[in-house]
Amino acid sequence: MAKKSSLNVLYLVGMALVALGFVLPIFQFSSILGKHQFTGFDLVGDGDTALKIYTLLIFIGGIAGVVLSFVKVQNAKLLKLAALLVSIIGFVLVVVSIVHSDGAAIIKGLNLGKKTVSFIFKSLYAGSYMIVAGWIIAIAGFVTGK
Repeated sequence: MAKKSSLNVLYLVGMALVALGFVLPIFQFSSILGKHQFTGFDLVGDGDTALKIYTLLIFIGGIAGVVLSFVKVQNAKLLKLAALLVSIIGFVLVVVSIVHSDGAAIIKGLNLGKKTVSFIFKSLYAGSYMIVAGWIIAIAGFVTGK
């Protein structure tokens, strides 16, 4: 008989999608100068300090979830949940940070000013959708254990 694998594949795939979505364009804004696409690393490089930390939480949560899928540790299930929550909370904080900007140049000298939540969600791009799909898959994998 074959030995049953304890690898939670759905959770692993979901968190890998989160990490991969971070390197793809997350936001796309249009201005007079054209369209501006920003990956997670663009936000880390050009944002204010709080925005950098919030953005890194998304990537760190995704990478931690992938690593925890392969490493045997005590309380692995709790740590996997924590990695997933860190990633989700980081994304929420990024959106809140951009919405509540005070007109300062946040990204690459682009003055976004105060924006509404609907504007931010209309500006989501492929990386954002991949991150959200990754969370959904990871949650399904976490809950089912498959």
